[in-house]
Amino acid sequence: MLFTVLLSTTRCAAEPPVVYVIDPARSELVVQLFKAGVGSALAHDHVVRATDYRGRIRGTPAVPSTATVVVDVQSAALRADEPAVRRKYGLPALPSDADRNEIQRTMESASQLDVAHHPTMHFVSTRIEQRAETEFVVAGELTIRDVTRQVTFPVVVERSDRIMHGRGSLRFTQSGFGYQPYSAFFGAVRNQDEVVLHFDIVATQPP
Repeated sequence: MLFTVLLSTTRCAAEPPVVYVIDPARSELVVQLFKAGVGSALAHDHVVRATDYRGRIRGTPAVPSTATVVVDVQSAALRADEPAVRRKYGLPALPSDADRNEIQRTMESASQLDVAHHPTMHFVSTRIEQRAETEFVVAGELTIRDVTRQVTFPVVVERSDRIMHGRGSLRFTQSGFGYQPYSAFFGAVRNQDEVVLHFDIVATQPP
């Protein structure tokens, strides 16, 4: 028995790492924001989709704990409240394109994401634990506006042939990254501090 374990461990150690590259055309990163305040009846929940990002997963398939995940998102390419994305998340349409454009400008402004000075959001995993055959817990460092925070979240992973599919969500606060949620009319209309990042990632091995 001991010999079998040692042999298996040796084979895993000798197995070369595999790289999967995230395919943005088949993946989705969406942040959901929620309204709050006494005037919330006049406000809206929002969804923000990443349209320009790159990432990779590198590790030995037989030993998931050795894997690392790296993702970079271009802040200026985030898109707020696209009609199709709002429908997907069960949100009503916004009153006008002008409203959506104003929300986009506010999101990009210096008081919010400040995309002019902080063009990239970054995530790198620091630990991956397997809880079940397809269930994992990922810990890592998330950087927004050049502020880095530790995050931990569950992921469901399915692998077939040369494709890896991971999906899940994580929660974080905007104030934790150095900016306050949008607020107007002395706080009567505002967004909740906590947001939810939904991810559905498809990554493939390069030929």
